[in-house]
Amino acid sequence: MAVGSAILLLVIISIGDRVTHRDRVLGGVDVASISLGAASEREAFHSITDLSERLKALPIHAHAGSADLTLDPSAIGYHVDAAATVRSARRQGRATNPLNALSGTILRRLRADHVRLVVRYDRTRLAAVIDSWVGATGKGLVDGGLRFDNGQVAEIRPRRGIGIDRTEAERRVIAAMDVGSTEIGRLRIGRIAPAITLAQVNETARRARRLLAAPVIITSGATQITLTPPQVAAILRTQIHGRRLELSVDDTALRAAIGTQLATIETPPKDATFAINGTSVSVVPAVEGRTVSIAALGRAIERGEHAIVARTSITPPVRTTEWAQRQNITELVASYTTNHPCCAPRVTNIHRAADTINGTIVEAGGTFSLNDALGPRTTEKGYVLAPGIGANLEFEDSVGGGVSQLSTTLYNATFFGCYQDVTHTVHALYISRYPMGREATLNYPSIDNKFRNDSHSGILIRTSYSDTSITVSFYGNKEGRSCRAEGPNILQTIPVADEFVDDPALPAGTLTQLAHGSVGYVVENFRIISRPGVPDVRERYVESYSMAKNKVARGTGPVVVVPPPAVPPGTPPGPTTPPAS
Repeated sequence: MAVGSAILLLVIISIGDRVTHRDRVLGGVDVASISLGAASEREAFHSITDLSERLKALPIHAHAGSADLTLDPSAIGYHVDAAATVRSARRQGRATNPLNALSGTILRRLRADHVRLVVRYDRTRLAAVIDSWVGATGKGLVDGGLRFDNGQVAEIRPRRGIGIDRTEAERRVIAAMDVGSTEIGRLRIGRIAPAITLAQVNETARRARRLLAAPVIITSGATQITLTPPQVAAILRTQIHGRRLELSVDDTALRAAIGTQLATIETPPKDATFAINGTSVSVVPAVEGRTVSIAALGRAIERGEHAIVARTSITPPVRTTEWAQRQNITELVASYTTNHPCCAPRVTNIHRAADTINGTIVEAGGTFSLNDALGPRTTEKGYVLAPGIGANLEFEDSVGGGVSQLSTTLYNATFFGCYQDVTHTVHALYISRYPMGREATLNYPSIDNKFRNDSHSGILIRTSYSDTSITVSFYGNKEGRSCRAEGPNILQTIPVADEFVDDPALPAGTLTQLAHGSVGYVVENFRIISRPGVPDVRERYVESYSMAKNKVARGTGPVVVVPPPAVPPGTPPGPTTPPAS
């Protein structure tokens, strides 16, 4: 009886788990280093997309002997298919077998279910990287292949030697990519036979010569493109896959060879955009493109075809009309402007940063990071030296100085747009051109300005500027919300103190001001969020500004005695003072 009750309880828990997570990933499901348990599909998609962007920037490392081997993910077209990965995570634990479903519910409470990433990459490019690894670690080893010189084919004879096992290296790279790892460990170096035999080299050479025996003619409608044998030879490659020597076409080189002529055939897609008319927003529909499949042309050339019909296919835009309509961006939600003097170097940085974020879309539920959007401020990106507050509370030049003015303007648009503040930091010192306690500094990567779009509609960020002002506007949907500010209320004032610096070059008793200080404050502001039919929500923000001391030089040198003026000869004596009584 007790066993039956326990089983019934587990069944109820299992069913409850599925009902509770009907539109979410089940609890206890991890993908790579991310816990997606109880995440909605949208949240999971954003998490996996962020992970994909990080992984694309992180090299994969291996070691063999004294060699450090590196694979740049971008070199093999590596990316994570976020949508497919989320679908896989959603399926995890939803077994149709009742026993498996029941056991999974129990086990996920003890340890996580790990789901592999769904990754995409170019097998040919990966093989090229493995080739380079073999070359870097090999000694005397020659894998058979072909060389193409001005349309002629030359065989590369294979030879035994020392090196890493190609198949093992490729297997471990793929396994690392599947779990988001950047380290595959140490590869063994030993005596190995070449992957390709001389007979395979000769067979592939015969295929290549047949392919180069005549020009390749590509037609599409009235357009005809001719590739001469030397041009075809320039796009041919040989790659080793397992124990096969494959003749392939480099798609990138093929497109470069015929790209100019393809321009008469192809039309690029156009993403849906938004048109602003006053305070109203409308969707500008997307336009589909037409594209020739370079991969299909390459496969036809690899098969030995010399007369190829290039068929075009519809290329959908990345941002479709339906996507834009789902954003529900219909109106101006908030706009804020700050002012600054004209023409200083910092204005260049403000404008450069404003251009970078102009047009950004923050989807419902998404978080916007200003540091992520701008990245490091460098001269290569067009930023210049300009003053900013340094660690010692003194102004000093840094590349990108002044970008905090854009950050402050963005923060106030967030504030009055009623969006959720995730993180911001006021300047160390109070700067009078900004609202006291309602501003945000920025420093890469340590100090960020982030907000979350906690509405059900997207946000379109638009920036505009003049020589003396910067404006950030948020377009979206107010959804009945409105925000107003109360404050600032100064809770504490910290008067400026003096800091004396002894200066032996100044006479004793002399004081000279070197730098003016700044009053410190503790200040509060309130944001009042109003919605029809419900009580207002009051959010309190308390911020502190440091006090910066006056810097004063205090003379410690010798006192300078000024002698009385000399009396010219013949001058009658002046009056004398009688002695005191």
